[in-house]
Amino acid sequence: MATRSIIAKLDDKGVQAIYCHNDGYLSNNGKILDQHYHDVNKVDELLLLGDCSSLKDTIEDTSFYHRDKKEPYSRVKAVELKNETKLLEHAFEFCDAEVVYMYAYGSWYVYDNSNKIGTTSYQFIELEDALYVDII
Repeated sequence: MATRSIIAKLDDKGVQAIYCHNDGYLSNNGKILDQHYHDVNKVDELLLLGDCSSLKDTIEDTSFYHRDKKEPYSRVKAVELKNETKLLEHAFEFCDAEVVYMYAYGSWYVYDNSNKIGTTSYQFIELEDALYVDII
């Protein structure tokens, strides 16, 4: 069974987001993003390739629907959203995602729809706190 997630970037233009079908939980996608996608250029490159099946340590090893599975790019390209609220609506209402990762202000943040992480529901928390600090 897949653990669906959204990988997004917030900047002054709004939010860009892609869907990732597999392994969206913190111990996989969370760690990969924290350890291998901490540079804004790598985040941009990841988003440019669109929705992915499985996130890996490198862009080359990540399985993308367009590049690797030949899905039409128009169906899998990053969506552009107005703000974080629209991002969460998109993630949970349209993608049935369980976890949302958002790169903003030079750091990764995470939102868990199952409320399994963090001490307060319905808010983004810093990814490093979720990964490396006992906050459960």
